[in-house]
Amino acid sequence: MDEITQKLLTEKMIPIAPMNGEKFEKLRISVDGYNAECFIFQRINSDKIIILFEKEHPEFGKEFGTKYFQFKEPGKMIWGHSTKYMHIKIA
Repeated sequence: MDEITQKLLTEKMIPIAPMNGEKFEKLRISVDGYNAECFIFQRINSDKIIILFEKEHPEFGKEFGTKYFQFKEPGKMIWGHSTKYMHIKIA
């Protein structure tokens, strides 16, 4: 029997959008079971994670972005100024 293994996302896996506007490949992910793509948008003062959902997420809509994010463990991104988090896997 084959075992299906999904990788848990870490910050190092997320592609960074080039500042010059060149095309780049976004990372396909699953956030709490919803398919999406993500990347990090480099900003002068701090980076911002962007998540683009294929279908509207009940809490986040079609897009989610924040500069307040961290991965304290693989697959679990804490965001904002509280203890809110998302479970994220590589799709």
